[in-house]
Amino acid sequence: MKRVVNKKGFTLIEVAIVAVTIGIISAIAVPRFGKVMTKLKIKAAGRDIISQLRLARSYAVSQKKPYGVYFDVENNKFMIFKDKVNLSSQTYDAGDSTIKTFDLPLDVALGYTCFNNDVVIFNPNGSASSTGSVDLYPQAQEVYDYIMIDVLASTGRVKMYKGGDYY
Repeated sequence: MKRVVNKKGFTLIEVAIVAVTIGIISAIAVPRFGKVMTKLKIKAAGRDIISQLRLARSYAVSQKKPYGVYFDVENNKFMIFKDKVNLSSQTYDAGDSTIKTFDLPLDVALGYTCFNNDVVIFNPNGSASSTGSVDLYPQAQEVYDYIMIDVLASTGRVKMYKGGDYY
């Protein structure tokens, strides 16, 4: 009588080799994945700021009233407001009407702004109070990428740059 031997399956050595290979590839990929995720969060936060700047501009044009965006660098947030108090001062004052407030993700920090008093105000004709920019940096110091969001005063145009390149 012949004995039937089933030769399907893997040996323990083959399974161990595959497991070690996957472990080595994972050890190489995980640190890079963290940096990529940080870059994506900064880019997403930049897009959020751009959309809110454009929203403030559209409010100003449609309602024929000045609207602005205040960047609170110390608390890592920004807000859209309707400028009601001291219209010529181009500041965010206690009497101004806050429309929306946005907190940035924990991985992303507002670096600094080049706007007077950290405020950009959009006029009813669509122009901005001043030309300037706001920078976004990662909280982790091992990643050196940053994003700059630029506003042009004459037209109110908003663009995002990375290291001098358009995004």
